[in-house]
Amino acid sequence: MGRNAWRRVLGAAALALVGLLPSVPAAAAAPVPTAKYALAAFGYDQGWRTDKHLRTLADVTRDGKADVVAFGDDGVWTSISLGGGNFAPPKYALSGYGYNSGWRNGEHQRWVTDITNDGYADLVGIRSEGVWTSVGLGDGSFAPMRFVSGIFGSNGRPGPLVVLPGDANADGRTDIYAFANGRVDIALASGGGGFATPYLASTEFTTDRFDFNQFKLAQVGGDKRSDILSVRFNPSVAPMSSLARADGTYGASQVSATSPESPVFRFADITGDGYADAIRFGYDANTYTGRAVGGGTFGTFGVGVGHFGYDNGTGYGTSSSPSPALADVTNDGRADLVGFSSTGVVSAVARGDGTFAPARHVNADFGSGTGWTVAQHPRLLADVTGEGAADVVGFGNKGVFVGLSDGAGGFGGAVVPSLRGLTYDEARTRLVSAGLKVGAVSGVETCTSVDRVLTSHPAAGTSVSVGAVVDLSIGKKPAVCP
Repeated sequence: MGRNAWRRVLGAAALALVGLLPSVPAAAAAPVPTAKYALAAFGYDQGWRTDKHLRTLADVTRDGKADVVAFGDDGVWTSISLGGGNFAPPKYALSGYGYNSGWRNGEHQRWVTDITNDGYADLVGIRSEGVWTSVGLGDGSFAPMRFVSGIFGSNGRPGPLVVLPGDANADGRTDIYAFANGRVDIALASGGGGFATPYLASTEFTTDRFDFNQFKLAQVGGDKRSDILSVRFNPSVAPMSSLARADGTYGASQVSATSPESPVFRFADITGDGYADAIRFGYDANTYTGRAVGGGTFGTFGVGVGHFGYDNGTGYGTSSSPSPALADVTNDGRADLVGFSSTGVVSAVARGDGTFAPARHVNADFGSGTGWTVAQHPRLLADVTGEGAADVVGFGNKGVFVGLSDGAGGFGGAVVPSLRGLTYDEARTRLVSAGLKVGAVSGVETCTSVDRVLTSHPAAGTSVSVGAVVDLSIGKKPAVCP
């Protein structure tokens, strides 16, 4: 199948799905909680638009919690995660990289990534004149923009040009890969916010043989270097891989998998073995997986879970619902599946053998049925609590909404904190911080914990809906104590 025919097949399949009626996966046994309203900022009502403004999540303070980093009209804004799904008020972090200074979504790459290996996320922007960087200062702000290279801008470069972030030498710093017709150039991060002179890493990829819309970087060869994944259309359509060498260059591409339906995959470690596996969302209802077997190849594809495919009635990957996402939502080192359907959030937890547990409806918010749209409302997965599991963060009309991971594939919205031994006022403050309310309060006679919380219902650690009430029993002094 030629390249144009291949693209026609993809386009027809996607268009056929837009009108599908929604279907609902098996509902959770307990009432499905909804999102927590976390911050009145970065939303549609505050003037943020997906076609103009990039919003993402990254740890800019090195505390293990993902923070909001947003590129607005006038520059970069940040909001530091406070834990529990809460965020500090927005901070104007940098005058640069914004819409008013000429940066455009879809034209100019902007990454929030660590290019210095100090644990703080930095800023990288690539425009026609070249590469700009701003080093993270650790408090939610960034050093002034610095022009570091004129190489990877569009001026004077052969097209098409694809630029991707990756780690070519396994030093923990993000490097720059530039794909042009017949060559891949890599600029290594120098450690101080700059990049070294680019070097030629491969001459393998030409426009007459490869789809330049399909390049990805992932670790599929067994070391910590980024390998190149691609799609060849000549002499036949096939997924390909090219492995990183110790000297920073790349070998000849090889067929990486046999896929009867589509060579376009997503890549993530769904088994926890350190290799990125291949995940393909079928034209039917299923998601198919191919386990990485080392050497840049994947095993025979099989059904990973009977959901998240294009023909399941939810419209994933169309104008009504975004494509499914992959992230570790259980803190077990394996990437799980999360989709945003018309009925809310659907998840399927990785089992470790290349398959997933059945898909579950785990949150009634964040879907088109409650007003969320692909055109206006980004929905992302990131750990905003520092507990190791990815949470749901959505940029809605009113601002930022959060669904906190319960560690089992659900996004309960709130978790009852430990309250034992606190005074009533202390317990109320802690509950409010967690998005909860004080319910009934009863006194229990005790001589040792007077005016202190003895128990809560639900108990500490229980996942509940945002805004749920928590009943307290508080010690009261009896008439006589021994």
